[in-house]
Amino acid sequence: MRRPITRSCLIALTALATAGALFPGAAQAAGSRTAAVTKWTKISTDTSLSIASAGLYRTADGLLHVAWARHDTSSYSLNYSTVGPNATLQGTGTIVTGWSGVSFYPRLVAGPSGGIRAVFTGANGVSGSPYNVGTEYSATSSAAGTTWALVKGSMSRSTFIPATDTSATTQSTGTPMASWPGGSGVAFHVGTDPNTPATKPDGTVAVTSGSGTVVGTTLARETDGSVWVAWFTESFASDQGYWVDKITPTQVAKTEAPGSGSASLANNQPHQLVAFAAGAKGGGYLAYCVPTATITCAHIALWKVGAASATTVPGSTTQHAAHVAIAAAPGGHLWVLWYDTSQNKIHVIRSNAAVTKFGPGQTIAAPPNTAALDALQAEGSQGPLDVVALVLQTTAGTTPSYWDIQLLPKLTVAGAPATVAPGKVVTFTVTDVGDPVAGATVTFLGKNATTNSSGVATITVPTGTAAGSYPATAAMTGYTSATFTEKVS
Repeated sequence: MRRPITRSCLIALTALATAGALFPGAAQAAGSRTAAVTKWTKISTDTSLSIASAGLYRTADGLLHVAWARHDTSSYSLNYSTVGPNATLQGTGTIVTGWSGVSFYPRLVAGPSGGIRAVFTGANGVSGSPYNVGTEYSATSSAAGTTWALVKGSMSRSTFIPATDTSATTQSTGTPMASWPGGSGVAFHVGTDPNTPATKPDGTVAVTSGSGTVVGTTLARETDGSVWVAWFTESFASDQGYWVDKITPTQVAKTEAPGSGSASLANNQPHQLVAFAAGAKGGGYLAYCVPTATITCAHIALWKVGAASATTVPGSTTQHAAHVAIAAAPGGHLWVLWYDTSQNKIHVIRSNAAVTKFGPGQTIAAPPNTAALDALQAEGSQGPLDVVALVLQTTAGTTPSYWDIQLLPKLTVAGAPATVAPGKVVTFTVTDVGDPVAGATVTFLGKNATTNSSGVATITVPTGTAAGSYPATAAMTGYTSATFTEKVS
């Protein structure tokens, strides 16, 4: 059995960088999405990498594209998987192969002409090659994501970029950006330079202590076009904690998330990319573990950047939460999810559109035969939520691999009055975490009605209906249906 690469091994690999060999809402896809899907699908081969993160990007056709690194027998490769409705694996292939090192954190962002861009670092092992100096590289594909071509040039001036903790996004103009831990802070670069390394300098956000380690950099573009970066500073000093900073169009002073850490509190670093996302209605949102002196995750907080305080995420106070993730959804909703190490389960909760309250949570078992969950990510930009986990199974001879499960938001339906007489009208209201859902079909006593813009539909109880309790069902494509019991008397 080939052992997966661990953090200690990763440190050794990253050290090789000094020698120049750095390892570094659109239409939904066709298919039924009217019921929750609870079956995991393995979407990658075994990777032999236990500290890694997949790149996720959803194209306009609703397909989820996943980029992931693999340690092959004597080299490294960057690969892709395409995931369709109900977490079905539709295809897999290679982006680059045979490299002496490749990023364990490849990122996927929008590419030219509606395509996809992969952003990654590494070295192809070919002396004199421009792809052998350890800068940030990129490769592009059409929206199909099946054929990839390396882009000439680079996305960094630095040639010392770690294999992990990198991030990427695009500006509103389509210009790509990358970020990574660099020197004594966060480094970032705007655009693709035709030269390798890039001639344009990299930008920098310095950490306060000057000696802290940057972990889990994550870029997100706000609705106003500005780009923000979030990260965790592991300094064991006063500035230890979660931070954000706007870096374009004009860089501002960085801000620390409330209660996110200090020298006197337990080390609550995320052990993956920081859970940071831009809401569809504006605002940047950061989810993170809040520590005490002895507990790394007393609860999970959700903080809107700039707010004076953060909100405790319901259900996250078990003190065993880890691998916190976040995903933006249409209309302004947010998904927050985490892995409970004591339960071997993943908890998922969804906010309303204003991000002022949460609906009922969903709990799903980890993928089959999970021995360790090494990373957790999610993508929900078109409605359904794809949960992607890096999992080491108990099966002998296996190494970590990526698994996907797809969840749907849940409808809620209520009838008024709760008890109605035959011949009278029942008013049904259908909501998504309190927000009205238009276009849902309500079925009651054999009759159907469609909700209006206020989420309301009315149905008249047929004359002669016997007294009793009858189910009313609300259904809509892209949601899990809901049932309400209405009484007739």
